[in-house]
Amino acid sequence: MSVNIEYSTGINPATLVELGAGGEGRVYEFADNPELVYKEYFVRSQTSPNPDALTRLIDLPGSWSVGEREWFETRTVWPRTAVFDHGRLRGYIMKRIPETFRCLHGIRKRPRSVLCDWNFLSLRDRYRSNANLVSKIPDLGTADISQLVIDLAKTIAFLHKHGVIIGDLSGRNLIWTNQPSPYVMLIDCDGFRIRGSSGVNYTKQTPDWIDPAVKGSTNQQSDIYKLSLAAFRAIWGAGTDLPPTGIAGLEAPPHVPAKLPSLIARSCTTSQRPTAAQWVQELTESRPLVPSPSSSPSTGDRPTRRSKAPSLTQRVRPTIPINPKKSSDPTGRY
Repeated sequence: MSVNIEYSTGINPATLVELGAGGEGRVYEFADNPELVYKEYFVRSQTSPNPDALTRLIDLPGSWSVGEREWFETRTVWPRTAVFDHGRLRGYIMKRIPETFRCLHGIRKRPRSVLCDWNFLSLRDRYRSNANLVSKIPDLGTADISQLVIDLAKTIAFLHKHGVIIGDLSGRNLIWTNQPSPYVMLIDCDGFRIRGSSGVNYTKQTPDWIDPAVKGSTNQQSDIYKLSLAAFRAIWGAGTDLPPTGIAGLEAPPHVPAKLPSLIARSCTTSQRPTAAQWVQELTESRPLVPSPSSSPSTGDRPTRRSKAPSLTQRVRPTIPINPKKSSDPTGRY
């Protein structure tokens, strides 16, 4: 069972240093404990975060084996402790994201330490060709990006096995590193929910990541659709494009599992989408055994935008009644 703390006795405001703010709250580091951070929800008159939903998430890993919990800890920034203020859920404590997921990036005069999120893979052409940017984001090849896709599929499969719906899976809450090897980490995990239960906050989806088959709440099937978008956009450097209707007939780029185009196509249908576990099985079984002699086994060929894909008819992106803020940074976050 989770152990909650009271803000007045468990949090010392003098030790809080603000790191940043998002759509739901502000995140603070503890000056006296650099390993943890605290997310405090904004106070809204219309809605309040659901404490029971957060408690369900916090308690979930308690029933797993030690090995499962240790692996899961490396793949998510999971809520650890709920913070209450006179009976009202005020926020929660979580681990700090490791520095291996950060890189120097930004305008030449003022580069900053930013998270390596998925948008740096799908929008790589934008910052690679910008002479005004300084970027230390690792320049991954298709072999390493394929490893990230497989690792993402494994993480989603694990969550789905335990009844979790991610919901708002997008380029901003998927971060990655190649140290010591390529793997992903999911953040903003308080937006997840247990299947059949309500979430901590209202259900939301990121523009350009919305599953057209979802008419109400997101579900595990919509997580699969978004996995396919993440895979397509990262491998082909496709920005926010949708997979072409004929992608199943494409040959996978060098160092990419041969079944990936088929998996993407099947995951974009409105029915009988493969599970995340099937993604893992098919990608693992069809991984290239011998890399090209002209490429490094650890990186593979450098992918080009859409790998010069044939002129297939593109899917029509659904109209989304949201106008996201424009940003000069390709992540749209920093």
